[in-house]
Amino acid sequence: MFGFLTSKTLTKMANFIPFVSALVWLASWWWLSQAPDQWWLADIVLVIFCVVSAMVITAKAKERQWWNVAILPVISSLLLSGYLTIISAAGVVVAAVILLTLLLYIYWRFVFYYYNQPSRYTAFSLENFSFYLNFINVFLLGALAYGLRSFLQFNFWFLLAGVAVFLALVIYQTLWSTKVDWQHHTLSWLVYWLVLLEVFGVLALWPLNHNLLGVLWASLYYLLMVLFNDLLGGRFKTRRLRYFLWLVVASWLVLLLSASWL
Repeated sequence: MFGFLTSKTLTKMANFIPFVSALVWLASWWWLSQAPDQWWLADIVLVIFCVVSAMVITAKAKERQWWNVAILPVISSLLLSGYLTIISAAGVVVAAVILLTLLLYIYWRFVFYYYNQPSRYTAFSLENFSFYLNFINVFLLGALAYGLRSFLQFNFWFLLAGVAVFLALVIYQTLWSTKVDWQHHTLSWLVYWLVLLEVFGVLALWPLNHNLLGVLWASLYYLLMVLFNDLLGGRFKTRRLRYFLWLVVASWLVLLLSASWL
């Protein structure tokens, strides 16, 4: 697609993408705050930008797979724009926008180094960063879905279908970024996906704040992702499992005990 551009030109264009991305996201979310009824236009702009950016950054790679690069920022952008529509605290809105803009800037910078300047790329930085950014995406997905059900009385099965699609994309992107050979363990990851959907349905019955439910669901996603990665990668250690299990259980207890304050 970019065959008419020289390699040097593509590198220069790709180098500006992280900075331009921050400006585009801030402008889009400002637009969303000024005209909430035009949220779909802002989302279209963000999706197109993410796709084009991924194509430019990976233009020189032998195995481009630009769609794998684009999935994470597309999901983050869509989920945050949806999440912003159900929260009213101005401070939270500003903090969420600034935080995710910064995180996505860092993501694009890692992607740029990975594909265009490998000598400046730190091993596993993109993999680890994508893993934790997808944890935030799962929280946004859960909080948004529970919020829509609580505030707008959205049909549960409609929400479950949407959650299933987004969750499948998040899991796929995580597996790609961490270089997990998922194709030989498709059934195992399908079970993982179904378990998380079942837990999502169970948590939907709990009379708790949507943000709290999102955190609880995301923490389980994190624990199971670590467990499945270790088991299928032959790195499973009981001590490591105990550490993450106690971490999640302690987090759940703290959140549940403080639920009355949320």
